[in-house]
Amino acid sequence: FQFEDALHCLDWFTSEPGRTAAAIERELLQGLWAPPTPHSVLEVGCGAGHFLEWFLQNGHQVTGLDPSPYMLDFARRALPGRVSLDRGYAEDLPYDDNAFDTVALITTLEYVDDPYRALQEAVRVARHHLLLGVLNRYSVITWQHCLRSLWQPSVFSHARFFSVSQLSRMTSEVLAGTVPIKWQTCLLFPLNALRYFCFLERSRFIRWLPFGHFIGMRID
Repeated sequence: FQFEDALHCLDWFTSEPGRTAAAIERELLQGLWAPPTPHSVLEVGCGAGHFLEWFLQNGHQVTGLDPSPYMLDFARRALPGRVSLDRGYAEDLPYDDNAFDTVALITTLEYVDDPYRALQEAVRVARHHLLLGVLNRYSVITWQHCLRSLWQPSVFSHARFFSVSQLSRMTSEVLAGTVPIKWQTCLLFPLNALRYFCFLERSRFIRWLPFGHFIGMRID
């Protein structure tokens, strides 16, 4: 990401509707993951550190990795001395095998050059769980972004999007077999109407629909 992209990301998480959307995403991930004891967590593609801060607040030992020096600079300012931050790429993680209890990729697979290789590397360094947060190719919000990018380029112009079934299939291929997977989605409704539908977004019935903009998935 360039400096302008990093600024846009920072603004998204600190203003509406991004702030509310991120809170709903965190609630969904918490419901899917929620380990009973603190974990060592690596977030690949940590960006400006918003989910790193959430992991910290839940008592986990956290490491963040990102290829963008601008993103890492924002993360260091937000979380001075509280996390280990490294520059690197998802397809070539600079860590030993089984180095972390959980490896998280939250809105990261969309921007890597090789999603399969990124998943292989995440599996290599994870002892227990992969935690994925991925933008859904079959959501209303994704279609809105794709249409808007035709005349207004943005970071979404370079993103690839995934479906629940595609993520499950990719994970099975990477792990050479079927593994326990839990998933839910959120942000089913357009973002400009989010304040009117917050109560529905938190409904477990809505979250079992495979069409929410944000897919949360835990792979054991």
